[in-house]
Amino acid sequence: MDNEKYSLKLEWDEESITVENLTMNGNNYVSKNKVNVAGWPEVFKLTATNSKGEVTEQIETAKLLQQVKYDWDGGKYYLAFGIVSELELEQKKQNANIQYVAMMAGADIDSEEA
Repeated sequence: MDNEKYSLKLEWDEESITVENLTMNGNNYVSKNKVNVAGWPEVFKLTATNSKGEVTEQIETAKLLQQVKYDWDGGKYYLAFGIVSELELEQKKQNANIQYVAMMAGADIDSEEA
């Protein structure tokens, strides 16, 4: 595991969050402390920069796959991100439209079952 420090910037709509003092292990960003992911959207733009200010990774449509604590690594938290495909984006849009129409019609429809 390299000791380079990384910062992640998550952007969506008019908002953004920065997570700092991360290291890398494989494709995972590693934090000594649990990262508060509450309030993160399902899809966001992710930009990772190293301690030199160089962009090391950029994903236009990213999602958090998981945050896992590994006791074998001193109880550090590993963050894994993935790319949201065009198909997933289209499905999310369709589900939102179904929910909106159902709400306007006063129906109780679960888009996961639709």
